Amino acid sequence: MFKKIFRLSDEGSRALRKASLYMSLFNLATLLPVVLLALIADEMLRRYFGYVQGDIPLWGYWGAALALLGVIYCAYRVTYRKKYLTSGKEDLRLRMELADKIRRLPLSYLGKRNLSDFTSIIMDDVAVAANTLATAATEFTSGFLSGMVTIAVLSFYDWRLSLSLAACLPVAAIVMALSRSISEGTNKKNRQKKLDISDGLQEYLENIKVLQTSSKMGSYQKGLERKIKRAIPGFVLYEFLAGFAISVSYNVMRLGLGFVIIVGSSLLIAGEINLVAFLLFLFVAVRVYEPLTKACEMLGELIYSLVSAKRIRDLLDYPEQRGEEDVELSRYDITFDHVSFGYNQEEVIHDVSFTARQGEITALVGPSGCGKSTLCKLAARFWDVKRGSVSIGGININGIAPEALLKNFSIVFQEVVLFNDTVYNNIKIGKEDATREEILAAAKLARCDEFIDRLPEGYETVIGENGKTLSGGERQRLSIARAFLKDAPIILLDESTASIDPENETKIQEAIGKLIENKTVLIIAHKLRSIVDCDRIVVLREGHLLESGTHKELMEQKSLYHRLYSLQNESMAWTVKALS
Repeated sequence: MFKKIFRLSDEGSRALRKASLYMSLFNLATLLPVVLLALIADEMLRRYFGYVQGDIPLWGYWGAALALLGVIYCAYRVTYRKKYLTSGKEDLRLRMELADKIRRLPLSYLGKRNLSDFTSIIMDDVAVAANTLATAATEFTSGFLSGMVTIAVLSFYDWRLSLSLAACLPVAAIVMALSRSISEGTNKKNRQKKLDISDGLQEYLENIKVLQTSSKMGSYQKGLERKIKRAIPGFVLYEFLAGFAISVSYNVMRLGLGFVIIVGSSLLIAGEINLVAFLLFLFVAVRVYEPLTKACEMLGELIYSLVSAKRIRDLLDYPEQRGEEDVELSRYDITFDHVSFGYNQEEVIHDVSFTARQGEITALVGPSGCGKSTLCKLAARFWDVKRGSVSIGGININGIAPEALLKNFSIVFQEVVLFNDTVYNNIKIGKEDATREEILAAAKLARCDEFIDRLPEGYETVIGENGKTLSGGERQRLSIARAFLKDAPIILLDESTASIDPENETKIQEAIGKLIENKTVLIIAHKLRSIVDCDRIVVLREGHLLESGTHKELMEQKSLYHRLYSLQNESMAWTVKALS
């Protein structure tokens, strides 16, 4: 059961079963002193009243007690090692498995979830699962198992007293079962509230400079405070429900002790049982509820962990993009054949068909939101098309594994992603086995060497989180250097010169010219003057292919491209006039 719920490995599942069995042995062993006490009391009473002594000498009981201590010690030691070491190993394995799963997920899924949600699953939910495995799972299983075994064994001694002992257990189980559905629903709502608060805090920290300059700091903080205050009643309700259910179950079970006293006294007076049997059941009744009570407490923790376990399972079970790993491409023409695509139910690409040929530059232009970036991402299979097909060299990319496909792409995103590492390592991401000479050459081609030489430690300078110590243009050039280093046969340039000054833009355009020889290039640029020499220009509007051709052909058609180009030329002549 736990293997399926918490996605345990085979080794982890076996270790958990062993831990539960040893913990059950520990619980049973701790009950045996009560039995020994009853037998010793019987022996002492026999001697006191001059009855015939038992078959076992008194020192035999003390020897059994010492042996029992050894069993308790060994059982606890093995249990501790099994459950905590297993929990630690499963924690590490599950985090790595989740991280690897996220790497293989389609961008369409990643776009639906917040970063804080993934972080919460890997850090918080896995921690809850690991803690549950280390304590709740073994304590619940062993507590329930040892309690049932004890009652079953005692039933052979006297079934009436054993039944009295177990009379209230079904009622306690019903109370816990009823509380589960209520608590689980409350916990789901609380989890969502926690995520909302986490998202708000992350947004607050990321945009704190904007909030300070816009005088919105106070109102934003009040919004966060309202979120936290709205969440508090749900947290309090869950704690109340969990505590109330455990308390009721505990007290209901303890009523069994009263039944044992009433039934046992009646049987003792009637002469149907002797004093030893009565004392034995009385002593056991005091102790047998301890593991069962612990099981009830742990059931509360198990219920709490079910939401985390489901979030982990949902992420691990999400369908991946599949395809062949070993696909040889002889050509790198990208063909969009009647492609339609949408986010959720909203279609943003409508029946688009064109081919970006190898050895040519194909530019995608159009107003913001017309689908330029979406088409580039469809070409790299960040999403799968809803209708139509995208093929490279005549092979449908839906049949190629995403990682195998992306080996053929060098991509420069509009939003540059850098790591809190050295300049050298940030460039090296483009090609992990690159030599230092190759990395320096790529940096030079992208005109990175000019600003790298000014950094305190050159290529070994740590650039901060997402390159926060660099300017927008410098960050963009590092991204271009990665593309140069990878030297893939297909190049996607998404606003590659948007954040670069005119002087460096000219230099980079020259470098790109060297990079793209005999390669397939898809380029997006709002600066239409930078693509006038492209082999093919595809003009999009609201997800439809409106027109395509060379710059000269499109200007002669006097349609959308002509209007956009003319407007940009007019805007270049605009200047800011001084106030008189």
